[in-house]
Amino acid sequence: MLSTKLKNARASRGNVLFMILIAIALIAGLTYAITRTENGGDAMSRERADLAADQLAGFALNLKRAAENITRAGYSETQISFASDQLTGYGTPDSNPRAEVFNIAGGGVSYMPPPANVSDGSQWEFTGSTAAPGVGDDATPDLMVVFPHISEAVCRAYNKKAGYDPAGSIPTDSGECVYNTAKRFDGTFPSSGANTMDANTFRVPAPFACVQCGNDYNAYYVLLER
Repeated sequence: MLSTKLKNARASRGNVLFMILIAIALIAGLTYAITRTENGGDAMSRERADLAADQLAGFALNLKRAAENITRAGYSETQISFASDQLTGYGTPDSNPRAEVFNIAGGGVSYMPPPANVSDGSQWEFTGSTAAPGVGDDATPDLMVVFPHISEAVCRAYNKKAGYDPAGSIPTDSGECVYNTAKRFDGTFPSSGANTMDANTFRVPAPFACVQCGNDYNAYYVLLER
């Protein structure tokens, strides 16, 4: 009888140990699965940020080509217009069709609204008051498009396209953070007092980059250097 009880006790302890080992294995497997999911999520987030950066850069390149084509057609840089039904503060569409970037008779570019989850939804801006470091005359403002209030992830992905370390420091602008809504491009460039960004934080020349100002991230792309 005693022998039988001992055998039963040992079997019971064996079963408990077996169940503990199974539980440990299940926990380890679950932890591994969660880790893979999190890492995969990070990878997907990076992929989405890279895709968004590609969209911004591609749109900007189309704008650059349009601005160049308008000047080649005989219009001056001060005649270039960004008038659009989808933008505020850039004039009335069809006022001068051949000089308008978003007019089929002019630059022929289709306006691209901010992609979902890329920014806070603010409209794209166009400025002629900021000088990009190492582009043209550093004291003379360039004509550029600005993608304001984008996410840090998209900012870093955008800078990666410009040769920056995606995990490194982001260029800064202690002045207007690239643009000022009170200085939207209306055909005039300031004769003096251009906003100059913190050149020592950039890879020079810097025809395009994303700039950090506190917790705000604004990307730009030079359309016409001056």
